[in-house]
Order: sequence, then C-alpha cells, then structure tokens
Amino acid sequence: MAGSFHGLTVFNNNVHAQNSDSLSQADIAEPLFDIEKETYIGTILQNAANPTFRFDPRKGKSPSAFFAEVDPTPSAPGINEMVKPPTFPNVSPVAPDGLIVSSPGFHFNEQNNAMSAFQNALVPPKPNITISNSETDDGYNVFSKAGCIKCHAGSYFTNHQIIPADKIGTEPSRAKALAKTAKIFAEPLLYSPTENVPIRKNARVLKIPLNNIDEQQLRLGFAHDGKGGYKTPSLIGLYWQAPYLHDGGVAVGYEHNYGLTGTLLKGKPVDPYRSIIALVDRKERQKVIKANASLHSVHITGDGHSFWVDQESGFTKKEQIALAKYLLSLNKGRTEQQ
Repeated sequence: MAGSFHGLTVFNNNVHAQNSDSLSQADIAEPLFDIEKETYIGTILQNAANPTFRFDPRKGKSPSAFFAEVDPTPSAPGINEMVKPPTFPNVSPVAPDGLIVSSPGFHFNEQNNAMSAFQNALVPPKPNITISNSETDDGYNVFSKAGCIKCHAGSYFTNHQIIPADKIGTEPSRAKALAKTAKIFAEPLLYSPTENVPIRKNARVLKIPLNNIDEQQLRLGFAHDGKGGYKTPSLIGLYWQAPYLHDGGVAVGYEHNYGLTGTLLKGKPVDPYRSIIALVDRKERQKVIKANASLHSVHITGDGHSFWVDQESGFTKKEQIALAKYLLSLNKGRTEQQ
C-alpha cells in the first residue's frame, strides 16, 4: 500500500527478503514465532541442504557462532544481500519483514524498484478463447447484474480495497500471517533511494507518507485487527491464473477431475473454463471442496468467495457460460478494450 510503485516494491522486497531466506527473520523470531533466536537459527541450519551451512549441535558451538563462520553476507541477517533499514529489527508498512534487499554497488532499494517497473510493463498473452462482440456484451451484462463489478471495478477490474477475510470467506490463514507484527511495528522509515549500498554512516533517512492510506485498510493488510483480509485482485489475465482463490483450491481438469488432488497433484493440467464455472456454481464448487478433503489440514479447501452465478441465484446456464467466457477473455484494461 505504501512506498514506490503504489506498494509493489514493498511486495517484491517481502518475497526476496523473507520468503527466500528464513534466516533473515532470526532477530524477530521470538516476538513473531515465540522461538528464541539461537533455537530458531539452529533449527533451520541443522537440516541445511548445503553441507557448508549444516549445523551440528554436537560440536559445541552456538548456532549463531557457527553461522558467523560460514555466513557469505556478514553485514546482513541471513544469507541474502540485504540492508537493515533505520527501523531494524522492527517491521513497518514499507519493510514488513524488517529488511530491504539491496546488493552492494546498487542504490538502496534499486533492484526492488527495477522489478516493480518491469512488472508494470507486463501484458498478459492473449487467452486461448474465442469470444464474439455479442458474447462479450452478454458476459459483461451478467458481470454487472451479478454484482461482480462492485469489487472488481474500474479500468483494471479491482477496487484496490482489502476485503476482510471473514467477509470474503476464503481460507484465512494467509490473511493472518502478519498479525503478530503489531508487537514490533514501527514508523515507515527508509534510506533515500540515492544512497549507495553499503549504506554510509549518517545516510539520509526519509519518512514514507501514509496520509493517502486508510487506517482501517492498513490494519486489515497487516491483520492487526486479528483477522486480516485480501485485496481484490484484478481480473486481467484470469485465463492464465487457474487454479483460483487465495488457496489455489478451485481446480477442475479437462477430464472433469476435481480439486488439486485430481489435477496438479496428479500431474494433470487445470482447465481455466471449468474452474471458473466451479468458482461461480455452488454445485460444482462442492465437488471441488470434497475432492480437496485430504488437503484441508494444509489450508487448501477451495471454499469461500460465495458469490454465485447459478440457477439458485436466478441465472441461466447460458448466462453462466457468458460470464465465464467474458472473464477468461480479459487481458487488457477496460479503457484499452473499448
């Protein structure tokens, strides 16, 4: 929500600073995971795939002392090339994991911003679906009549709002993932993008403005309300995004095989068209949820997003098909399509 590229840079940084290097969280393991720092490091390193980083508790060294001897990036937590922002080890709206990925020789945050610029230039390929102008009109009319347009609004089919998890009804585990950051939440401070890495002493610090962000949306985004939520996704390129929903659970194959257990986990592709039908048809969705029963313990159900376009909601099969084809045909913004 905050920072450059309307928050996209924050998202890109979070993927590379946290999700690809669990050691980067060692300094905040206790408030976030209730795990003491040494235990956290040792637990991760004792099963390291690379023998160089494999910690052996029988050799008498502490996990942090052992890691210090093999750490390829001693100036940063973990092994990735990262910079500690002014608020480290606390997290903030612009550093949700407390760190910023930046390599020596680059400007601060330059690589994350470059990734954001690249992503903003991407255009989905044309979907493998044929739809006439009249079918497009029919599909859009159903899209409006069913109320999809209330959330998937505007030129890019999103209102850019975070919807509470209990309202959207999908698997809430990821929505809650950042809830404990409330304990160590700091103001949004970053070094100036003109600063070079490694960061010099007395480097310029900027406070990133949050005055354009609704406070309730901020609480929802970080689950500081205890529940969290999900941002309304754009529908552009929907054809290429199957399986659907936040847990990726809505999957139907070309052979009418249901759920992830009947498709990807068996090496069988997911059919975007049949999966979209399952997204809006409650009878088809129940087949998906039933097929995913063995995955519920890992938070994959295919449940939620109960906005139906089916016979029980007063829509004909023809209207349902029109909506599905319309949704899967979207690969440009509404203004561009017009």
